[in-house]
Amino acid sequence: MRVIDLRQTIEPGMPLFSPNAPQPILKAWMTHAEAADSGNYEDTSCEITQVEMVTSIGTYLDSPYHFHPEGKTIEQLPLKMLVLPGMVVDCTGLPPRTPIQAEVLDGLDVAGKAVLFHTGWSAYWGDENYTLHPFIAEDTAQRLVAHGAKLAGVDFLVIDDTQNPRRPAHVHLLGAEVLIVENLRALDKLPTEGF
Repeated sequence: MRVIDLRQTIEPGMPLFSPNAPQPILKAWMTHAEAADSGNYEDTSCEITQVEMVTSIGTYLDSPYHFHPEGKTIEQLPLKMLVLPGMVVDCTGLPPRTPIQAEVLDGLDVAGKAVLFHTGWSAYWGDENYTLHPFIAEDTAQRLVAHGAKLAGVDFLVIDDTQNPRRPAHVHLLGAEVLIVENLRALDKLPTEGF
Protein backbone atom coordinates (compact mmCIF):
# COMPACT_ATOMS: atom_id res chain seq x y z
CA MET A 1 0.00 0.00 0.00
CA ARG A 2 1.30 3.45 -0.93
CA VAL A 3 0.67 6.18 1.66
CA ILE A 4 0.57 9.84 0.59
CA ASP A 5 0.69 12.54 3.27
CA LEU A 6 -1.83 15.27 2.37
CA ARG A 7 -1.51 17.41 5.50
CA GLN A 8 0.21 20.69 6.25
CA THR A 9 2.38 21.02 9.36
CA ILE A 10 1.14 22.99 12.36
CA GLU A 11 3.94 25.32 13.40
CA PRO A 12 4.51 28.93 14.46
CA GLY A 13 4.36 31.32 11.52
CA MET A 14 2.01 29.15 9.47
CA PRO A 15 -0.81 30.57 7.28
CA LEU A 16 -4.05 31.09 9.24
CA PHE A 17 -7.66 31.69 8.22
CA SER A 18 -7.58 35.18 9.77
CA PRO A 19 -4.80 37.68 10.53
CA ASN A 20 -6.45 38.09 13.94
CA ALA A 21 -6.16 34.41 14.86
CA PRO A 22 -3.31 33.63 17.25
CA GLN A 23 -0.38 31.64 15.94
CA PRO A 24 0.04 28.19 17.48
CA ILE A 25 2.44 27.86 20.40
CA LEU A 26 4.38 24.63 20.76
CA LYS A 27 6.87 24.42 23.62
CA ALA A 28 8.24 21.98 26.13
CA TRP A 29 6.13 21.82 29.28
CA MET A 30 8.77 19.52 30.76
CA THR A 31 12.15 19.07 29.06
CA HIS A 32 14.25 15.89 29.21
CA ALA A 33 16.56 17.63 31.69
CA GLU A 34 13.67 18.65 33.93
CA ALA A 35 12.22 15.14 33.79
CA ALA A 36 15.59 13.60 34.69
CA ASP A 37 15.91 16.00 37.65
CA SER A 38 12.32 15.44 38.84
CA GLY A 39 13.00 12.15 40.62
CA ASN A 40 10.11 10.50 38.71
CA TYR A 41 12.35 8.68 36.22
CA GLU A 42 15.27 6.30 36.63
CA ASP A 43 17.76 5.67 33.80
CA THR A 44 15.41 7.47 31.41
CA SER A 45 13.70 10.80 30.82
CA CYS A 46 10.92 12.19 28.70
CA GLU A 47 9.68 15.43 27.23
CA ILE A 48 6.09 16.59 27.47
CA THR A 49 5.05 19.22 24.94
CA GLN A 50 2.49 21.93 25.55
CA VAL A 51 0.39 23.01 22.55
CA GLU A 52 -1.87 26.08 22.41
CA MET A 53 -3.89 26.77 19.26
CA VAL A 54 -7.25 27.61 17.85
CA THR A 55 -8.99 25.04 15.66
CA SER A 56 -9.23 25.42 11.87
CA ILE A 57 -5.49 25.64 11.29
CA GLY A 58 -3.25 23.36 9.29
CA THR A 59 -5.09 20.59 7.47
CA TYR A 60 -8.36 20.00 9.28
CA LEU A 61 -11.84 18.56 9.07
CA ASP A 62 -14.96 20.69 9.52
CA SER A 63 -17.89 18.94 11.16
CA PRO A 64 -21.51 20.04 10.61
CA TYR A 65 -21.47 21.78 14.01
CA HIS A 66 -18.86 24.23 12.69
CA PHE A 67 -21.66 26.15 10.90
CA HIS A 68 -24.81 24.52 12.29
CA PRO A 69 -25.27 24.53 16.10
CA GLU A 70 -27.60 21.50 15.87
CA GLY A 71 -25.10 19.54 13.75
CA LYS A 72 -22.72 16.77 14.74
CA THR A 73 -19.42 17.68 16.38
CA ILE A 74 -16.19 15.92 15.39
CA GLU A 75 -16.38 13.25 18.11
CA GLN A 76 -19.96 12.43 17.06
CA LEU A 77 -18.99 11.55 13.48
CA PRO A 78 -19.08 7.81 12.80
CA LEU A 79 -15.91 6.51 11.16
CA LYS A 80 -17.88 5.47 8.07
CA MET A 81 -18.23 9.21 7.34
CA LEU A 82 -14.44 9.53 7.30
CA VAL A 83 -13.25 6.49 5.38
CA LEU A 84 -14.43 7.05 1.82
CA PRO A 85 -13.49 6.32 -1.75
CA GLY A 86 -11.79 9.41 -3.13
CA MET A 87 -11.58 11.28 -6.38
CA VAL A 88 -9.52 14.27 -7.49
CA VAL A 89 -11.01 17.02 -9.65
CA ASP A 90 -8.34 18.89 -11.62
CA CYS A 91 -8.85 22.64 -11.23
CA THR A 92 -5.24 23.67 -11.81
CA GLY A 93 -4.36 26.88 -13.59
CA LEU A 94 -6.99 29.08 -11.95
CA PRO A 95 -6.12 32.72 -11.39
CA PRO A 96 -6.32 34.18 -7.87
CA ARG A 97 -9.75 34.53 -6.24
CA THR A 98 -11.54 32.55 -8.96
CA PRO A 99 -14.73 30.62 -8.18
CA ILE A 100 -14.66 26.91 -9.00
CA GLN A 101 -17.92 26.51 -10.91
CA ALA A 102 -20.16 23.43 -10.94
CA GLU A 103 -19.16 22.59 -14.53
CA VAL A 104 -15.95 21.02 -13.21
CA LEU A 105 -18.19 18.20 -11.95
CA ASP A 106 -19.86 17.54 -15.32
CA GLY A 107 -19.82 13.83 -16.10
CA LEU A 108 -18.34 12.86 -12.70
CA ASP A 109 -19.98 10.41 -10.30
CA VAL A 110 -19.42 12.00 -6.87
CA ALA A 111 -22.00 9.90 -5.00
CA GLY A 112 -20.59 8.53 -1.73
CA LYS A 113 -17.13 9.97 -2.37
CA ALA A 114 -14.58 12.33 -0.93
CA VAL A 115 -14.20 14.87 -3.73
CA LEU A 116 -10.82 16.64 -3.59
CA PHE A 117 -10.36 19.80 -5.63
CA HIS A 118 -6.77 20.07 -6.88
CA THR A 119 -5.93 23.68 -7.73
CA GLY A 120 -2.20 23.54 -7.00
CA TRP A 121 -2.68 26.42 -4.57
CA SER A 122 -0.86 24.55 -1.80
CA ALA A 123 2.37 25.59 -3.58
CA TYR A 124 1.78 29.05 -2.07
CA TRP A 125 1.75 27.73 1.54
CA GLY A 126 3.76 30.21 3.63
CA ASP A 127 3.55 32.90 0.92
CA GLU A 128 1.26 35.96 1.09
CA ASN A 129 -0.41 34.76 -2.14
CA TYR A 130 -1.87 31.80 -0.23
CA THR A 131 -4.71 34.06 0.94
CA LEU A 132 -5.67 34.85 -2.69
CA HIS A 133 -6.91 31.30 -3.23
CA PRO A 134 -9.75 30.18 -5.49
CA PHE A 135 -12.96 29.00 -3.81
CA ILE A 136 -15.92 26.69 -4.29
CA ALA A 137 -18.86 28.52 -5.86
CA GLU A 138 -22.28 28.15 -4.27
CA ASP A 139 -23.62 26.17 -7.25
CA THR A 140 -20.71 23.74 -6.94
CA ALA A 141 -21.50 23.12 -3.27
CA GLN A 142 -25.17 22.63 -4.14
CA ARG A 143 -24.31 20.12 -6.87
CA LEU A 144 -22.06 18.15 -4.50
CA VAL A 145 -24.96 17.90 -2.06
CA ALA A 146 -27.54 17.05 -4.74
CA HIS A 147 -25.35 14.31 -6.22
CA GLY A 148 -24.49 12.63 -2.92
CA ALA A 149 -20.87 13.60 -2.25
CA LYS A 150 -19.82 12.84 1.35
CA LEU A 151 -16.76 15.09 1.69
CA ALA A 152 -15.28 18.07 -0.15
CA GLY A 153 -11.56 18.77 0.22
CA VAL A 154 -9.49 21.69 -1.07
CA ASP A 155 -5.77 22.42 -1.32
CA PHE A 156 -6.17 26.03 -0.19
CA LEU A 157 -6.98 28.07 2.91
CA VAL A 158 -10.79 28.25 3.04
CA ILE A 159 -13.37 26.50 0.84
CA ASP A 160 -15.47 29.69 0.62
CA ASP A 161 -14.84 33.13 -0.80
CA THR A 162 -13.60 34.85 2.37
CA GLN A 163 -15.09 38.12 1.11
CA ASN A 164 -18.59 36.59 1.17
CA PRO A 165 -19.84 36.66 4.77
CA ARG A 166 -22.66 34.18 3.91
CA ARG A 167 -20.06 31.38 3.48
CA PRO A 168 -22.38 29.40 1.15
CA ALA A 169 -20.08 26.41 0.59
CA HIS A 170 -19.77 25.83 4.35
CA VAL A 171 -23.49 26.36 4.91
CA HIS A 172 -24.71 24.07 2.11
CA LEU A 173 -22.15 21.30 2.54
CA LEU A 174 -22.14 21.06 6.31
CA GLY A 175 -25.93 21.49 6.45
CA ALA A 176 -26.20 18.28 4.40
CA GLU A 177 -23.48 16.51 6.47
CA VAL A 178 -20.99 16.75 3.62
CA LEU A 179 -17.75 17.17 5.54
CA ILE A 180 -15.06 19.67 4.55
CA VAL A 181 -11.27 19.35 4.64
CA GLU A 182 -9.18 22.47 4.00
CA ASN A 183 -5.45 23.10 3.48
CA LEU A 184 -4.67 19.79 1.80
CA ARG A 185 -1.44 19.41 -0.14
CA ALA A 186 0.17 16.97 -2.58
CA LEU A 187 -3.09 16.26 -4.40
CA ASP A 188 -1.03 15.93 -7.60
CA LYS A 189 0.42 12.71 -6.16
CA LEU A 190 -3.01 11.03 -6.03
CA PRO A 191 -4.62 9.16 -8.92
CA THR A 192 -7.85 10.64 -10.26
CA GLU A 193 -9.83 7.83 -8.56
CA GLY A 194 -9.27 4.50 -6.88
CA PHE A 195 -7.95 5.60 -3.51
